[in-house]
Amino acid sequence: MILAIEKLGKKFIFCLFILVLIASFAIFFPPMNLGLILIMNILISAFFYSLFKIFLTKKFALTFSLPIFLILTLLSLKLFDPLNLILVVFLSIAVGLLIK
Repeated sequence: MILAIEKLGKKFIFCLFILVLIASFAIFFPPMNLGLILIMNILISAFFYSLFKIFLTKKFALTFSLPIFLILTLLSLKLFDPLNLILVVFLSIAVGLLIK
């Protein structure tokens, strides 16, 4: 039991570290060009992946974090419209079926 609590604590500390990294990256380097925007989206997606991986298996964590990354990318590029949202949903379903 103690070992499980220690592992869970380490995972939460890792998620907190990624969250602090995202906040410091946003404060010190405002996302003005495409490279910084992409790095910020990858950091946010990595945070959600590690958060989902704590409670779910790796397959489900990847399946749930991929749509978040795609939606964040569409929002940051100002391409978020109903057609692209439908494409993201279908791509996420296809990736989820391929992973299973």
